[in-house]
Amino acid sequence: MPEAETVPYVRRGAVTALVAVGACLTISLVLSLVSGASGVAPVLRTTVRGWLVSVGSGIDVQGTTVGLVPWGGVVAVGLLTAWVAARSVEPGEELELGGFAATAAGAAGVLAALGSVLTSTDEVSTSPVRAAFGAFAITGAGAAVGAATRLGRRDALWFTEDGEIRSVVRAAVRGVAVMLAGGFVLVLAMLAFRLDRAGDLWALLDPGLGGGLALGILCLAAVPTLALWSVSVLIGPGFALGSSTSVDLTGAHLGPVPGLPVLAALPGPGRFDDWVVVLALLPPVAGAIAGWAVEARSADPWRRVGLGAGAGALAGLVVGVLVGLSGGAVGPGRLADAGPPVLSPLLVAVPVLAAGGAIGAALAHYRGARASTSDDATKARASRGPRLRWRKQPPGAGRGDGAA
Repeated sequence: MPEAETVPYVRRGAVTALVAVGACLTISLVLSLVSGASGVAPVLRTTVRGWLVSVGSGIDVQGTTVGLVPWGGVVAVGLLTAWVAARSVEPGEELELGGFAATAAGAAGVLAALGSVLTSTDEVSTSPVRAAFGAFAITGAGAAVGAATRLGRRDALWFTEDGEIRSVVRAAVRGVAVMLAGGFVLVLAMLAFRLDRAGDLWALLDPGLGGGLALGILCLAAVPTLALWSVSVLIGPGFALGSSTSVDLTGAHLGPVPGLPVLAALPGPGRFDDWVVVLALLPPVAGAIAGWAVEARSADPWRRVGLGAGAGALAGLVVGVLVGLSGGAVGPGRLADAGPPVLSPLLVAVPVLAAGGAIGAALAHYRGARASTSDDATKARASRGPRLRWRKQPPGAGRGDGAA
């Protein structure tokens, strides 16, 4: 029998998971209906599969595997879960945050595994393991962040009380944000320049009203994934889209690609202009921004440089993992391998951003030292008081013109 104070978070965590999953299924149901699905059983299976795919389960359709993680769906599910969790608690109340998030995560994981097993057929199936892990991780993180924000207890999300480690993590978040922002800007810029091509692809598909809504949401969900692929280009390894298509900073080698309108953001084939190499400066700049933001307790410059390098390395680790997980199969044959390589972005991002972090921390220390010296000099001048010019000083030994 659980203790009395443990019951509220167990119940609330389970209810939060049920409501969040129900909201996701409702959205998926609407999309299934507007896209033309019919029949009770097919609609229900399509609805559940839509949620499972959005949390990273992957799907196998008649032997064709689509294993790509839709990062747009991951973000949407996480934000929706955070919103539900925030509405399930009241500001200022006492709640075991870790137990609440763990309960919500466990409940969502169990529901995802059951949903995967119950909706799998000989023709279409999803991975129960991937579905359970994805739902567990996304729901748990969303529930923890949403509840902690609502309760005003964001400090409870930290894994350590050490101020310098917290500073390194906060600084690393800035570096990650700069890299992801660079990827998004690059994708949006390419879409803006090739909007006519995207319109041609849309017209060629002719999805209609319901299908157009589903296709539009699919394109929006693909933008974060394309942003991560762009980050891989900025880091260096680039990405592939099948066996005959690859993009890096040197150029694009394009073969046949799927007719998804958002893929109009892919650059035209051929070698890029030389100025494009300037984009490779973004990773070290992101590392420098992370290193600059580190706050060190010690005045030792080498310690601050080390912390800055650690912040950059942590940012590179997160970016490398996200980029490495953004690839996967998107179809049969040549489309069985799409996206960046798994390890190369990580192996490049960590040392590059770490070096940038060390430089940023050194610059911040130098700037701080100069500012401190300038402040000391200003205080010293103020403490001496006003001095009269030598012409206005009375004659005597202390006269500024040296007269006796």
